[in-house]
Amino acid sequence: MKGPGRSRKPVRQPGGLDWIKKRPVPIINVLIADPDRKSRAACIRTLHGVRGVRIVGEAATGLEAVSATAKLKPRVVLLDLELSSEFGASLIAVVRRKSSRTRVILLVGRASEERILEALSHGAVGCVTKKNIERFLPEALEAVSSGEAWMSRKLIPKIMDRLADFTARAEGRG
Repeated sequence: MKGPGRSRKPVRQPGGLDWIKKRPVPIINVLIADPDRKSRAACIRTLHGVRGVRIVGEAATGLEAVSATAKLKPRVVLLDLELSSEFGASLIAVVRRKSSRTRVILLVGRASEERILEALSHGAVGCVTKKNIERFLPEALEAVSSGEAWMSRKLIPKIMDRLADFTARAEGRG
Protein backbone atom coordinates (compact mmCIF):
# COMPACT_ATOMS: atom_id res chain seq x y z
CA MET A 1 0.00 0.00 0.00
CA LYS A 2 1.41 3.30 -1.06
CA GLY A 3 0.75 6.40 0.91
CA PRO A 4 2.15 9.85 1.47
CA GLY A 5 5.76 9.85 2.53
CA ARG A 6 6.46 6.48 0.91
CA SER A 7 9.13 6.62 -1.74
CA ARG A 8 8.77 4.71 -4.93
CA LYS A 9 11.55 2.60 -6.34
CA PRO A 10 12.82 3.88 -9.65
CA VAL A 11 11.55 1.78 -12.49
CA ARG A 12 14.34 0.18 -14.49
CA GLN A 13 13.88 0.73 -18.15
CA PRO A 14 13.98 -2.41 -20.30
CA GLY A 15 17.28 -2.60 -22.14
CA GLY A 16 18.76 0.16 -19.98
CA LEU A 17 22.43 0.01 -19.09
CA ASP A 18 22.29 1.92 -15.81
CA TRP A 19 23.22 -1.20 -13.85
CA ILE A 20 26.64 -1.33 -15.58
CA LYS A 21 27.67 2.01 -14.10
CA LYS A 22 27.04 0.77 -10.56
CA ARG A 23 28.73 -2.59 -10.90
CA PRO A 24 32.14 -2.47 -9.20
CA VAL A 25 35.13 -3.93 -11.03
CA PRO A 26 37.21 -6.19 -8.80
CA ILE A 27 40.83 -5.08 -8.66
CA ILE A 28 43.49 -7.66 -9.47
CA ASN A 29 46.73 -6.76 -7.71
CA VAL A 30 49.72 -8.10 -9.66
CA LEU A 31 53.37 -8.59 -8.74
CA ILE A 32 55.80 -9.06 -11.63
CA ALA A 33 58.79 -11.25 -10.70
CA ASP A 34 61.29 -11.50 -13.53
CA PRO A 35 65.06 -10.94 -13.57
CA ASP A 36 64.88 -9.29 -17.00
CA ARG A 37 63.91 -5.60 -16.86
CA LYS A 38 62.67 -5.73 -20.48
CA SER A 39 60.32 -8.61 -19.70
CA ARG A 40 58.92 -6.76 -16.69
CA ALA A 41 58.44 -3.68 -18.88
CA ALA A 42 56.61 -5.78 -21.50
CA CYS A 43 54.21 -7.03 -18.81
CA ILE A 44 53.63 -3.50 -17.55
CA ARG A 45 52.99 -2.21 -21.08
CA THR A 46 50.59 -5.07 -21.80
CA LEU A 47 48.63 -4.62 -18.58
CA HIS A 48 48.64 -0.81 -18.60
CA GLY A 49 45.07 0.29 -19.13
CA VAL A 50 43.55 -3.16 -18.59
CA ARG A 51 40.47 -2.46 -16.52
CA GLY A 52 40.71 -3.77 -12.97
CA VAL A 53 44.44 -4.56 -13.05
CA ARG A 54 46.87 -2.82 -10.71
CA ILE A 55 50.58 -3.61 -10.71
CA VAL A 56 51.63 -3.42 -7.08
CA GLY A 57 55.29 -4.32 -7.40
CA GLU A 58 58.24 -5.76 -9.25
CA ALA A 59 60.91 -8.25 -8.19
CA ALA A 60 64.17 -9.15 -9.92
CA THR A 61 65.20 -12.08 -7.69
CA GLY A 62 63.50 -15.00 -6.00
CA LEU A 63 64.17 -13.50 -2.57
CA GLU A 64 62.60 -10.18 -3.65
CA ALA A 65 59.58 -12.10 -5.00
CA VAL A 66 59.08 -13.90 -1.69
CA SER A 67 59.50 -10.71 0.33
CA ALA A 68 57.19 -8.67 -1.93
CA THR A 69 54.54 -11.39 -1.87
CA ALA A 70 54.61 -11.50 1.93
CA LYS A 71 54.31 -7.71 2.14
CA LEU A 72 51.91 -6.93 -0.73
CA LYS A 73 49.71 -10.08 -0.80
CA PRO A 74 49.04 -9.78 -4.56
CA ARG A 75 46.19 -11.72 -6.13
CA VAL A 76 48.54 -12.88 -8.92
CA VAL A 77 52.31 -13.20 -9.24
CA LEU A 78 53.72 -13.28 -12.77
CA LEU A 79 56.81 -15.40 -12.19
CA ASP A 80 59.62 -16.04 -14.64
CA LEU A 81 60.54 -19.70 -14.35
CA GLU A 82 64.25 -18.79 -14.58
CA LEU A 83 63.89 -16.73 -11.40
CA SER A 84 63.52 -19.93 -9.44
CA SER A 85 67.25 -20.72 -9.66
CA GLU A 86 67.66 -19.64 -6.03
CA PHE A 87 64.95 -21.98 -4.77
CA GLY A 88 64.26 -24.32 -7.67
CA ALA A 89 60.63 -24.83 -8.66
CA SER A 90 59.81 -24.81 -4.94
CA LEU A 91 59.92 -20.99 -5.20
CA ILE A 92 56.28 -21.22 -6.22
CA ALA A 93 55.39 -23.15 -3.07
CA VAL A 94 57.33 -20.61 -0.96
CA VAL A 95 55.48 -17.71 -2.61
CA ARG A 96 52.14 -19.44 -2.02
CA ARG A 97 52.98 -20.04 1.66
CA LYS A 98 53.62 -16.29 2.08
CA SER A 99 50.18 -15.52 0.68
CA SER A 100 47.80 -18.48 0.36
CA ARG A 101 45.35 -16.58 -1.86
CA THR A 102 48.06 -15.61 -4.34
CA ARG A 103 47.96 -17.43 -7.67
CA VAL A 104 51.07 -17.89 -9.83
CA ILE A 105 51.31 -17.54 -13.60
CA LEU A 106 54.59 -18.72 -15.09
CA LEU A 107 56.33 -16.54 -17.65
CA VAL A 108 58.25 -18.97 -19.82
CA GLY A 109 61.07 -18.32 -22.26
CA ARG A 110 62.89 -21.49 -23.25
CA ALA A 111 62.02 -23.72 -20.30
CA SER A 112 61.60 -27.42 -20.88
CA GLU A 113 58.25 -29.10 -20.47
CA GLU A 114 59.70 -30.99 -17.48
CA ARG A 115 60.46 -27.71 -15.66
CA ILE A 116 57.01 -26.36 -16.46
CA LEU A 117 55.39 -29.57 -15.19
CA GLU A 118 57.49 -29.40 -12.03
CA ALA A 119 56.43 -25.76 -11.49
CA LEU A 120 52.78 -26.72 -11.97
CA SER A 121 53.22 -29.49 -9.39
CA HIS A 122 54.40 -26.83 -6.91
CA GLY A 123 51.26 -24.76 -7.34
CA ALA A 124 51.50 -22.61 -10.48
CA VAL A 125 48.11 -22.36 -12.19
CA GLY A 126 48.98 -20.57 -15.41
CA CYS A 127 51.67 -20.45 -18.04
CA VAL A 128 52.30 -17.80 -20.72
CA THR A 129 55.21 -17.88 -23.14
CA LYS A 130 57.20 -14.66 -23.18
CA LYS A 131 56.83 -14.28 -26.92
CA ASN A 132 53.04 -14.23 -26.44
CA ILE A 133 52.80 -11.89 -23.44
CA GLU A 134 50.99 -9.15 -25.35
CA ARG A 135 48.57 -11.57 -26.91
CA PHE A 136 47.63 -13.80 -23.97
CA LEU A 137 48.60 -12.21 -20.64
CA PRO A 138 45.34 -10.28 -20.05
CA GLU A 139 43.28 -13.41 -20.79
CA ALA A 140 45.46 -15.59 -18.57
CA LEU A 141 45.34 -13.03 -15.76
CA GLU A 142 41.56 -12.82 -15.87
CA ALA A 143 41.16 -16.62 -15.86
CA VAL A 144 43.65 -17.27 -13.08
CA SER A 145 42.41 -14.46 -10.84
CA SER A 146 38.88 -15.89 -11.04
CA GLY A 147 40.02 -19.34 -9.92
CA GLU A 148 40.64 -21.08 -13.24
CA ALA A 149 43.86 -22.44 -14.71
CA TRP A 150 45.26 -21.12 -17.98
CA MET A 151 47.89 -22.35 -20.42
CA SER A 152 48.82 -21.58 -23.99
CA ARG A 153 47.18 -24.09 -26.32
CA LYS A 154 50.53 -24.87 -27.91
CA LEU A 155 51.97 -25.94 -24.55
CA ILE A 156 49.10 -28.24 -23.55
CA PRO A 157 49.97 -31.24 -25.79
CA LYS A 158 53.65 -31.05 -24.78
CA ILE A 159 52.81 -30.89 -21.08
CA MET A 160 50.27 -33.71 -21.39
CA ASP A 161 52.87 -35.91 -23.12
CA ARG A 162 55.39 -35.23 -20.34
CA LEU A 163 52.72 -35.96 -17.72
CA ALA A 164 51.93 -39.28 -19.42
CA ASP A 165 55.67 -40.15 -19.49
CA PHE A 166 56.02 -39.25 -15.83
CA THR A 167 52.97 -41.31 -14.87
CA ALA A 168 54.24 -44.31 -16.85
CA ARG A 169 57.65 -44.11 -15.14
CA ALA A 170 56.03 -43.81 -11.73
CA GLU A 171 53.93 -46.91 -12.40
CA GLY A 172 56.97 -48.81 -13.68
CA ARG A 173 55.76 -48.99 -17.29
CA GLY A 174 58.43 -46.79 -18.82
